Amino acid sequence: MSGNDSFRFHPSPAIEWSGRYGRIEGGSSAFHVVPHAGHHVIRAYIKTSEGRVTCEALPCLDIKAMIEAINDVKWRYNDQSGGSFLINEFGQVLVSNKAKVRVCVGQCTGNLRFLNLDTHQILDLSDDSKLATGDSWDLPYVGMAYILSQEHQLYFWDDRKSSKLLPQVQDRELVRKIRSIRRSGAVRFLVNPYGLVATKIPVGEFDFDEDNWEPVYVGRIDYAKWFAKEETTWRTGS
Repeated sequence: MSGNDSFRFHPSPAIEWSGRYGRIEGGSSAFHVVPHAGHHVIRAYIKTSEGRVTCEALPCLDIKAMIEAINDVKWRYNDQSGGSFLINEFGQVLVSNKAKVRVCVGQCTGNLRFLNLDTHQILDLSDDSKLATGDSWDLPYVGMAYILSQEHQLYFWDDRKSSKLLPQVQDRELVRKIRSIRRSGAVRFLVNPYGLVATKIPVGEFDFDEDNWEPVYVGRIDYAKWFAKEETTWRTGS
C-alpha cells in the first residue's frame, strides 16, 4: 500500500474473505468505526501507562465511502453499524462480524493519516523515516499478526485450518531485526497497512503479560520476499 499520495478507497462488492486474517485480541489492535456527533468516524487507539489515547482518521470523501462500505457489512451480519476492521499490508479492507464471517469490502491506496486527539499531532501510518530498529512505537499498534518461531522461521497461523503458512522467501534481514529486539522464543509481531513492522517487549524482567508490554519498531517487510497478495475471487457474501 503506497504512502506517497492522498488517501483513496476503491470499493468492491462485499466478498467473503478466505485469505489471511490475523488479529490480536483487544480493542487497541484494530481500527474502529464509531459514532461521533451524529455521524461515524474511524478511530484507532494508542495504549499507554496512563490509559488509552484516541486517534481519529482525518476526514475526506474516501474515508466516508470506506465507513459506508464497512457499515453495510456490519448491518448485514450484526444488525448494527460500527465496529472493528483491519487493513492488511496490501491495503485490503477486511471486516469481521459476530458470526466470524470475514469480508473484503475494497482496497485502499495512498496515505491514511490520524489526528491524535490528546496532542493534536498528525500521525502518518506510513512514516518510519525517524525510526530505527528498537525505537519506541508511538503509532497505533494496529495491523496483521504474524509470528517468528523459536526456530527463526517467519509464518502466519491460519486459525481456520490450524496450520502454518509460509512466505515466498524467509526474509533473513527481518528475522535479524526481530532477534536484535527479542533474542529467543516465539515472537508475535504486527505488519501495518504500509508494511511497517512492530512488536512488543517486556516492561520489566518478570512481566509475562504481553498485553502490558511496550511496542517497538522493527523495520519494513520486503514485499518481494513476503506472502503473495491474495485476491478476492471467492463467492459473494449473501
